[in-house]
Amino acid sequence: MTQAGGGNGGPNGPPPGGGGAVRRAVRITNPYGLHHRVADRFARTAKGYAGAAVAVFNGDQRADGKSLWDLLGLVALPGAEVVLEVSGADAPAAADALAAILAAPGGEDYTI
Repeated sequence: MTQAGGGNGGPNGPPPGGGGAVRRAVRITNPYGLHHRVADRFARTAKGYAGAAVAVFNGDQRADGKSLWDLLGLVALPGAEVVLEVSGADAPAAADALAAILAAPGGEDYTI
């Protein structure tokens, strides 16, 4: 996990430095926040998009979206607004699937 860099891209605009990435603001609605099971589901799903780089920001903290431990280190509590950034060939499809995981109020029951 690293500190987020500067730049002027808004939460739903292009990321700093461009590159055609998809960037979305997502509210964590799970009553336990971005906890282990949800983070695991997110990381496993992100790894399925080999042609995409995935990052999640919580304030000035940045996590590699394909790393369970990075995601847990964000300490994204219920109600937090995180920013999802996906770049690469699979970005649009990956962003849709990953944003849905972050925004889901459940996330406890899943199979991969």
